[in-house]
Amino acid sequence: MASDLPQLAEADFNPVLAAPDQVTVLDAYVRLLQRPPHDPYPRRLR
Repeated sequence: MASDLPQLAEADFNPVLAAPDQVTVLDAYVRLLQRPPHDPYPRRLR
């Protein structure tokens, strides 16, 4: 999950029900970091 969502700061899944053929998350808390907006027009030469 963290590799697919780099702005992920914290994730808490509680409670989780696990069965032999499935997993069900009953409550989830996810905190994301704010990322500055991407500027498609650079202001300086690289």
